[in-house]
Amino acid sequence: MGQLQIALLVIGAAIIAAVVAYNLWQSRKWQRQIDGAEDADTLISGGAGGVEPAGLSELTLIPGERIEPAPLAPDVAPRPRLIPLQIDPLVDAIASFVLEPIRTGDVLLPRLPKAARAGAKRMLFEGRNAATGKWEPLQAQQSYAELQAAVQLCNRGGPINAIEFSEFIAKCHELGDALGVSPDLPDMAEALEQARQLDAFASENDAQLSITLKARSVPWGIDFLKQKAQAAGFVPGAEAGRMVLLYQDVEQPAAPLVQLQFDSRADLADSASAVSHVTLLLEVPQAPQALKPYARMRQAARDLSATLDAAVVDDNGMALSDAALDHIEKQLGRLYDVLDQRGLAAGSPAAQRLFS
Repeated sequence: MGQLQIALLVIGAAIIAAVVAYNLWQSRKWQRQIDGAEDADTLISGGAGGVEPAGLSELTLIPGERIEPAPLAPDVAPRPRLIPLQIDPLVDAIASFVLEPIRTGDVLLPRLPKAARAGAKRMLFEGRNAATGKWEPLQAQQSYAELQAAVQLCNRGGPINAIEFSEFIAKCHELGDALGVSPDLPDMAEALEQARQLDAFASENDAQLSITLKARSVPWGIDFLKQKAQAAGFVPGAEAGRMVLLYQDVEQPAAPLVQLQFDSRADLADSASAVSHVTLLLEVPQAPQALKPYARMRQAARDLSATLDAAVVDDNGMALSDAALDHIEKQLGRLYDVLDQRGLAAGSPAAQRLFS
């Protein structure tokens, strides 16, 4: 190993150690503030002639304050967790902030981090509505009794690392400073281990299935191809060389079920451009099993192969028989079972985020 590599390793280790030490210092500082608040509360409420604080600033935590939280609905459990809408402990490390007094969304929103990311990992924020007791994305005119900040532990780019996690913790401390609230923070070692386990699980159970259609004779003009694809139910995608077969869920906006991919350069060129093959792609963890996405992909392949006069082949150009496609479907059933058992059912919000 060269001297430059050794120097870079030493510098990297020093940076990580400094970030971790800073987070430990911040946590201890908050703990001292909490201890001081508890001591002050004892003096105020326990001694003869003690006096309650006269008033509270909207964003200031005053030691000894005793504001009664908004009542929850009878069927709502207290903190630490209700069922989250986006944030999910299966795929997120979560920090929580108890808001006493309660805060409105228009107070909370400007104080969130401007960049909702920790390194390459996305951060999410939700509030527990003080009136309904339910978790929801922050809304300006609603009041919240608790706030959650979360960072995604893993995606197809890999697990969160120590530097990214430390950035998340630092942003939580900054948010706590802005709100005058001590955050309840996740443990770094536990979060990194959970991220590694998630990454291993995702690597073993990620599946992207493809069927290629190859022109038997002349290539297809781009306009002709798009016309036949639209007749089969596909709509233009967000990128050149992409069309998608959508599904509509009553609780979510329309999302891609099956993709149709072809040469993006030909798509961006003039209408005289032509292509000789297209690929149908199914990202298994992204699409709900109940919608039978694989069956719909097979049907789309049959329809398009007939109208385009195309052969159905695999990535290597070998013909795909019905028997081979049936075998893939059986294997797919086992994968769905594995995802279900882990609590990451295909098409669920958590699975879509993990396999993205």
